Amino acid sequence: MRWPHLCLVPLLLSACGDSSAPRHAGSGVGALPTPPPVVLGRARTRYAFNNQCFALLANGNGRYVTADSGGYAANKASEQEAEAFYLKPSALGKYLIYGHDGQLMSAAVPVAPLALASANDSAEWTLKGVGDRTGYAPAPQVDVDPDAVQVAAYRNFTDPNGIYEAFTWASESTGTQLAIDPGGQLITSIAGGANTSFTMQPLAMARCAEFPEAQDNVVGETYKGTQADGRLLGFADSHLHSTSTTFLGGAKPGFPFHKFGVTHALADCSPEHGSKGERDAVGALFTSSFNGHDTHGWPTFPFWPSRTATTHEATYWKWIERAWKSGLRLIVNYAVDNATLCEVQRNASGTPTRNCNEMVNAGQQIATAYAMQDYIDAQYGGRGAGWFRIVLGPSAARAVIAEGKVAVLLGVEVSNLLNCSVTYNPASSQEAFEETGSIASGGHTYGCAMTETGAPNEILTQLKRLKLLGVSGLFTIHEFDNAFGGPDIFEGLVLNLGTKENSGGLGTADRMAAQASVAVPARAAAIGNFEANGLASGEFWSTYDCPTADAAETGGGYIFPVNGVVMTNLGPPPPACPYTGQGGRPGGPTACYPAAPQCNARWLTPIGRYAFSKVMEMGFIFEIDHLAYGLKNQLLDLSEAQTPRYPTISAHGFSGLSAQQARRIFAGGGLVYPSINDVRDYISLWKRIKPLWRDVGQPYPFAFGFGTDTNGLSPQSAPRATIAPGKEVTYPFTLFKGAVFDGLPEFANIAPLRFDQPAAHDAAGKGRTWHVDVDGNAHYGMAADSVQELRIEGSPEQMHDLYNSAEVYVQFWERTQAASAQVRRKGIVLPPGLLRAAPKTN
Repeated sequence: MRWPHLCLVPLLLSACGDSSAPRHAGSGVGALPTPPPVVLGRARTRYAFNNQCFALLANGNGRYVTADSGGYAANKASEQEAEAFYLKPSALGKYLIYGHDGQLMSAAVPVAPLALASANDSAEWTLKGVGDRTGYAPAPQVDVDPDAVQVAAYRNFTDPNGIYEAFTWASESTGTQLAIDPGGQLITSIAGGANTSFTMQPLAMARCAEFPEAQDNVVGETYKGTQADGRLLGFADSHLHSTSTTFLGGAKPGFPFHKFGVTHALADCSPEHGSKGERDAVGALFTSSFNGHDTHGWPTFPFWPSRTATTHEATYWKWIERAWKSGLRLIVNYAVDNATLCEVQRNASGTPTRNCNEMVNAGQQIATAYAMQDYIDAQYGGRGAGWFRIVLGPSAARAVIAEGKVAVLLGVEVSNLLNCSVTYNPASSQEAFEETGSIASGGHTYGCAMTETGAPNEILTQLKRLKLLGVSGLFTIHEFDNAFGGPDIFEGLVLNLGTKENSGGLGTADRMAAQASVAVPARAAAIGNFEANGLASGEFWSTYDCPTADAAETGGGYIFPVNGVVMTNLGPPPPACPYTGQGGRPGGPTACYPAAPQCNARWLTPIGRYAFSKVMEMGFIFEIDHLAYGLKNQLLDLSEAQTPRYPTISAHGFSGLSAQQARRIFAGGGLVYPSINDVRDYISLWKRIKPLWRDVGQPYPFAFGFGTDTNGLSPQSAPRATIAPGKEVTYPFTLFKGAVFDGLPEFANIAPLRFDQPAAHDAAGKGRTWHVDVDGNAHYGMAADSVQELRIEGSPEQMHDLYNSAEVYVQFWERTQAASAQVRRKGIVLPPGLLRAAPKTN
C-alpha cells in the first residue's frame, strides 16, 4: 500500500502537494517507487487516515478518548493512556472507528461500542477539516439507480484536498456530530464549536486491533509506465461483472466491497440462498448446486468461492488487486441482468416485489462501479489514489494504464436493452425482417420506440442517458428475443422457457411440462418458480436447422461452440406436433423441434436496424457475442458498409462464431478475445485464431486477451487435467522475471513480484487456501496464477500477445471512435439486403 507524504508542522503546509496525486512514470516501464515512511504529525487531508492507528484528542478539553462505562470519554492526559483506534475507510472521507477491543464507535445515543457483526449506518463517520466548507459532490451509491446529471457532476468535481490539523466527525445517519459534554463524555450534537473538534495522533500499529480484511497475497509493488515506444504493457479482461450486486434478483449474494468490510462483503449467503442453499434457484438451473450447498463465507469458505459456484461473489476488490499486480491493466465491466431469471429467484427467495427491470438494475450496478472506485481510492489514501479508474475514452485509458493502474470501461449486457422487449402477437404472420411494431398492422409490439421526440421510452433518449452515465460498451441482444432480434441458442430448455415468458408470458402447462422433463428434483422445483398463467401469449424460439461446421460459410467451421443445441420438446416430438413458429418454423407458441441442432430464426428487425445504427452513431463499443448466428453476419454487413469499417468485438467467445466471421471481425479492425476453460484451452484457441488474423493480411496489431465473464454464471478456468512432473505451479512464484519473461524485451526493466498461495485467513489464522492446480480459478485473483500456468505451458509469443492485449484493445477503441465520427459526419450507410429472412427447416 502506498502511503501519502505528510507534512511535519503547519508552517510547511505550503510546501505540501496533493497527497493523493499519482506518481508519474519516468522513462520506460519500471517498478513503482518505494513509498516514503510515514511522518508522525497532525496535519493531513481528510483521506490520509486510511488504515492506520490513531488516538483521538478532543480539542475542547485537551484530553484523549478512551472507552468508558459502555461508552467513550475524553479523560486521559497522555496518548499512552488513550484508546487506540484503527480508522478503516468506508468511502472517500468516511471511516469506521475501530477500537482495540474489536468494537466500532457508534453514533447511537449515547455514543457506544458496536460489534462489527452488527454494524449499521450509525457506525459510519464522515470526516471534514474544521473550517472546510467544500460542497463535496455526492458519490453514486451502491445499488441505487443514479441520476445521470449527478453522475456527471460527481465525475467533474475537483477536490481541493485541503490539509488540516483539526477535524469534525459527523454521523449522516443521525444528522449529528461527535462532541464532548462538559464532563468529557462523548456525545452526539447538532452544535459545532470547539467541543466537536478532534485531532488524530498517530500511534504504532501494534497498539490497534487488526481490522478483518482479505489479502492479495503479493509481495512487492507492480510496475507502471509504458514501453520505450509508448505502447501499453498489460493484459485485458474484456468481459467482467465485478459489480453485479443486483444480478438476478439476489441470486448472487456478496459484494466486491462493503463499507463494513470483508466480513460483510463475503458473509454467509444463507439470507439469500437459505440455510442449506436450498433457495439458490438460479444455481439449481445452471450450476452444480442442484441440491443446496454450504453457505458459510469468510474466512472458511467451504463451498464458495469456487470456479463452479457461479451464483456467489468471486471478484472481491482484494482479489482484483492481486490480478492487477500480475499485470491486469484493462477491464470492461458489464452491468448485467435478466428480468425473467430475476423473477425466478425473487419467487424462490420470498421477495416477489423486488424490482426486476433490467435497465434499472443496470443503472444500480453502474452506480456501484463508481462507489467501488471511491472505496478503493479511500483505501489508498485519497481521490484518484487507487488503482481502479473508470474511463470514458481511449485517451483516458492510456493515461490511467501509463500510471500503472487499471482502466475500467463500463458496459451494459441485458436481454431487454433500453427496455426494448418484444411482446408477440399470436395473430401476426410477420417475420422478423417485416415487423412494424404495431398490432394495428398485424405486428408485434415493443417496449421502446424509434421516434426522436425526447420521450423517455425512445431508443435515442436512453442511449444518451447511458452516455451520461459513462457507459462505453453495449450488448444489443443477450439471452432472449427482444425488439431488435434474437440471441444465439446455447441452452434448450430454461432459456427457451424464459424467452416465452419474456415475450408475452409463459403458460402454466408449459411450465409443468418443463418440470416433468428434468430428472433432478431441485432443478424441477426451480423451474416451478417461473411466473406463468394459462393465458400466456409469449413464444418459444422460432428456429431452423443450424449449418454444420463444414458448411459454416467457408473455411474452418466454428471456432467458438456452442452454435445451436438440440431443443427440449415440451410435448410429443415431430411429426406428432405442428411447427407453429414464425414462417411455419419449429417453435413459436409450442416447443416442438426436430432432433437436429437449432439456430434462432429471429434475425434483424427494422427497429433493430435503427438501434444498431444509433449505437454506431454514438460511438459505443459493439459486442457481437450473443447475437443469433445469422444476425452476426448482418451486423458484419452493416459494419463493412461504413468507411472506415465500424469495428466489432467478440469479447468473451460466447455463442457460435465461425472462422469466416472471425476473419471479417479482424478485417474490420475488431478483436476476438475468448473465454477460456483452462490455460491449455487458451493456447489452443490462440493457435486457431491467430492464423485467421494472418489470413486477412494482419491489418492491425494482434493480441490475445480474454473475457472471464466472472460473476456472470460462467464457470471459471479449470485446473489442468494432467500435470507432468516438474510442471506444477508451486508457491510462491515470481512473475516478470525468469523463464519466458526474460525472453521478452518489454519486461527488461520490470522488478519481479512474489505471489504467495491465495489464502483467506482471519486474525486467528482460521480460513482456507486455494491452489490453481487443484481449484482452478476459484476467485478472480487467481488470474495471476493462470499467468504462471501460461508461463509453464505456453511460449514467449503467447505471453507477449497476452500482455499486449490492453494496448490492442485501446487501439480497437480508438478505431471505434474514428468510425463513429465518420458516421456522424456522413450518416449511416445501409447495405442492400440487410434485412432478410432466416432459412426454414425442411
